Amino acid sequence: MREQCTSPDCTAARTDELHEEITESSGAEHELHFSVMQYGKLLESLPDAIVMVSREGKIVEINTQLIELFGYAREDLLGKHLKILMPDRFRARHRKNVSNFVTSPRRRPMGTGLELFGLKKDGTEFPVDISLSYLTTDGEILAMAAVRDITERKNTEHKIELNYQIQRAISAVLKISLEPLSLDEQLNGVLDLIVTLPSFALRTRGSIYLVEHEPERLVLRAMHGFSVSQVATCAAVALGADLSVSAAPSVCQIMSSDCLDEHHEIKYFESEDAGQYCVPIVYANRALGLINVAVSGGHERVPEEEEFLSAIANSLAGLIERRQSETEKEHLREQLVESEKLAALGRITANVSHTIKNPLTAIGGFANRLMDKLPEGTKEKKYAGFIFSEAIRLENVLQNVLLFSRRDSHEREELDLSDMLERALIMYEDICRDRSIKIVRRLGETPPVLANKEQVLQALENLLSNAIDAMPRGGTRTVSTDKEQMGDQAYIALRIKDTGQGIPKENIDRIFEPFFTTKLLTKGTGLGLSITKKVIEDHEGFIRVNSEVGVGTTFSLHFPMRRV
Repeated sequence: MREQCTSPDCTAARTDELHEEITESSGAEHELHFSVMQYGKLLESLPDAIVMVSREGKIVEINTQLIELFGYAREDLLGKHLKILMPDRFRARHRKNVSNFVTSPRRRPMGTGLELFGLKKDGTEFPVDISLSYLTTDGEILAMAAVRDITERKNTEHKIELNYQIQRAISAVLKISLEPLSLDEQLNGVLDLIVTLPSFALRTRGSIYLVEHEPERLVLRAMHGFSVSQVATCAAVALGADLSVSAAPSVCQIMSSDCLDEHHEIKYFESEDAGQYCVPIVYANRALGLINVAVSGGHERVPEEEEFLSAIANSLAGLIERRQSETEKEHLREQLVESEKLAALGRITANVSHTIKNPLTAIGGFANRLMDKLPEGTKEKKYAGFIFSEAIRLENVLQNVLLFSRRDSHEREELDLSDMLERALIMYEDICRDRSIKIVRRLGETPPVLANKEQVLQALENLLSNAIDAMPRGGTRTVSTDKEQMGDQAYIALRIKDTGQGIPKENIDRIFEPFFTTKLLTKGTGLGLSITKKVIEDHEGFIRVNSEVGVGTTFSLHFPMRRV
């Protein structure tokens, strides 16, 4: 045991030692305080938000950048668990990651590609990038994270991706438009491209409708994700009809035409389990159709999706307009060919009419005289009857050819089409009675039209005669007149409906051709419907036919009403 020195010299020496220790301690404290100040300034000078975490996941140090980024006060965070700064879905996984990091500390730079999110005090989530490092103090390992808000970068990346997807989709649409496919096949290809795009919240269900005129309606041309019954129910709808979202299995569940109003803007509709976009297809301010696309329930309207759908609609507008123009050109070429045929027919008729008509009249006259002179029951009288009936038939053919080929040179007058139809019916009442054909009249009140009386009567007689021939075993013939509005033009619609044999689909497009007939040679010349069509078109109207084999046929004549 050291003996304590109590002499004055020992006391002075001890005092000097204590003074030295106090001076050293004060210097160390000053250095420590200086180091802490420098360390704090270093944290505050860093551009990123910094947080230090203990082995237990408790926050031990932060800088001002982190406070501003997350919206907390310093005292709200120090000593709290780090999970306060992250969404719920990341917390369980983060607890395990902290334990692994403390056990085997390592550095991780930013930009590792992990999808990470921070949680602000107000509950807002935002994407972050985090770099990790560690430091050891008093034997304890602390994890240090630098947090960077990458919202702007993500938005930029998303816009770049969006533009890429839009350009890729437009390129695909252009590629589809160049393929040798029908318009319906092209539209279905474009729709498949839309609903299967992974970058958007679009569901695999949609449709494309095109506008058709006379009558004005929307016709389903492409669909994806619908049942057969839904497609059948929604194949065609009147333009402007209320097409609302419906849960009924027999009705299309996403249909709307509201985007085809005067503004032609994209509309978005939302229900509990689904939402939908209605996107107009417009060319030169003219509505060509619309796209309906479903989105997930609870989905918010996203501008990027609208930009994408709008770009697709604009590309489709060009495709549809080009195909419709090609169809119209083809129709005009057919009309030109038809006009040339009619012109040739007119020239032939003018050249041979007198040559044929005079000998034909003589043949019929002499055959009639022979019939009067020859005894009853002889073969000669029977043959003379055949000659006479065939001469009459040829005269009728020649008369129809002359009527069909000549231009309208008759004066027109105001006619009541209901009265004209009634006059034509009277001529066939006896024949209908003999053949057990019931006549149903539904003649409405219609204003007079300016028309040629003889031509209109001829057209009506042709249709009524055809209806009788279509019902050899009897049936019902219904005639009606009413007013119908198509766009900005009003028409008087005259309809003749029969319950006869119907017209096969392969013949529908040919029934108005001159000399085309399905009747026996002794019954038809093939000019009746051609004459009727020419009469209606000469009056600036049009004729439509709707037929089903075994059910019957309806011919609709539309005469334009004069504008007041």
